[in-house]
Order: sequence, then C-alpha cells, then structure tokens
Amino acid sequence: MGEAAYGADAFTAAARRVVDYLSRATPLETWSVSRVAGGEQVHVHVRDSELITTGQRVDWQDSFCRRMTTGAAHVVVDSAADPDYAPLPAAQDVRAYVGYPIADENGELFGILCGVGDTPLADADAVDPVLVEMLSGLLSTQLVVSRAADREVRAAQVAAAQSDTDALTGLTSRRGWDLFVDDAQRRIDAFGDLVAVAVVDLDGLKLVNDTAGHAAGDELIRRAGRGLRAAAGRQDRVARYGGDEFAILTNNVPVTDLDRHYARFVEALAGEGVRASLGHAWTGPGTATVADAFERADAAMYAVKRSRAGLRTAAPSPGR
Repeated sequence: MGEAAYGADAFTAAARRVVDYLSRATPLETWSVSRVAGGEQVHVHVRDSELITTGQRVDWQDSFCRRMTTGAAHVVVDSAADPDYAPLPAAQDVRAYVGYPIADENGELFGILCGVGDTPLADADAVDPVLVEMLSGLLSTQLVVSRAADREVRAAQVAAAQSDTDALTGLTSRRGWDLFVDDAQRRIDAFGDLVAVAVVDLDGLKLVNDTAGHAAGDELIRRAGRGLRAAAGRQDRVARYGGDEFAILTNNVPVTDLDRHYARFVEALAGEGVRASLGHAWTGPGTATVADAFERADAAMYAVKRSRAGLRTAAPSPGR
C-alpha cells in the first residue's frame, strides 16, 4: 500500500482521543463514536464496557441516539424518568445518556458521539453539553477532511487494483483483490463502512475439462467473468481469485439486502450458461476482518455446493 498518508488513520486517532478524554473527564465512563448506516448503529470507536463494545450493532429505530436526533434531549439525567427514553428497550440498562450527531460532507448524519452510564447522573450539569457538542463538531470536520484526503489516494489504489488483471477473464487478479481488501479494511476500522464479501465457485468445471478439453473449460471461465462483470454495480469489486473461484467485494449495501444483491450475480451467470455456487458474509469494525468474512463466505459457498443447489445463495450465521 506504499507510504501514503491516510485520512482514515487521522479520523481514527481523533475519535479515540475524544472517546478516551470524555471517559476520563466525565461521570460517564463509556463513550462511543458510532456509524449510522443500513438501518443500524454500529459502534466503531469505543471505550469498551458492559454497556457498549466495539463493533456492537444496534437497531437504529430503537436506539437512544435516534431519539436524540429527532428532538429528544441531548443530556438525559435518568432515562427511567424521561418520557422520550423510558419506553426504549435499552433504558433498562442505560440510565444516563449524552449524545450529539456527527455530520458528513453533505451535512447529513454520519454517526453519533455518545456517552452512557448504568446509573443516573447527579444532575443536568454533570456533563457539559457545550463541550460534547463542540467535540462532535470537530469530529464532523475531521471526517470531511479525512474523507477528502483519502479520495485521491483511494482512486489511485482502485485504479492500480483494476489494472492488475487476470489474462483469461479481464477481471481483477488475486493481487488486485488484495488491494481491494486492504482498502476496505481501513475504511471499516475508521469509518464503519458497510462491506460484504461473496465467493463464487463454478460447478462442474473439472467435468468440462475432462470431457470437452481445457479450451472448453477456459471458455466457461470467460463466460463466468462476463456474467459477473455485467451484474456488478458501482459498489462491487469483482476479481478472479484463482482457478474456478471468483470473489466480490461489495460496499454500502445493508445486511438485509445482501441476499437479493448477490442473487443477481447467480442469475447473470445462469444467463451465460454457467452453473455456480455463491456464498456471502458481511463484516464490521471490531468483529471480524474482511479476510475472516471471506472465509465465512467460502464456507457458505461450499454449503450451497454440497446441497446440490448451485443456483441458490447462502450466508452463514453472523456469529455476533
């Protein structure tokens, strides 16, 4: 990846400093910088505790932070006594709360800077809301600067990956795939970006090679590459991983939409006369790496292959 300076690293450093400072300087020991995307709130940079851990995913609709963004109080002394927060499931464990939004370059919600406690605050002045709001604003500024700084570097890296192609299919090669993975991991760790991986394996390639010859097998691989390329959207990076195996890295697709998203790749392969098995898995900050997701997607793919239902897709249990 060279010696390039990454905005993602700067945002990570800033977020961790803010979280560590607020954990020491306020009565709330647990603070988080989270990402809101795909109907979920994912805690990315956290001073881990029993209340919040790195990588923890929360349904956005039922979260304290969503209530705050829709007009409820930024500082909650006792959630049990606050009519906006008391009905929420988390109110049983989270008794005190402070939160302010983090905005992206378009002024839209990126995530939340929040602190929680398992006991009520002494009073409304126990945490300085002006300080927390200022820090969330500084994180918003750092986010915009970091994303802008990475845009040019990332474009160059993606171009380098896409130029490293497989001779048979014209898709990105295994080495190019590794560049995609490095870029995705950095974005996940810093920003909590949504990333999923799919593994595709052609069914019956060995039989084609044995009965019709390797030229016919090569043509099958070419058709597979053509089908996968046709199905890929702007959010997808497709590579020939090796032999009869292909890999897809997908950005910014909610977990709940992944089955439908990847089904179109299998359909495109079928349109090329290619029977294949596909498995997919998602990843996130603090849970599993992109490499781990690849292994789970590979296992899911083999489950499809073993079931003798190669036109279906499968996803493993998240294990979280």
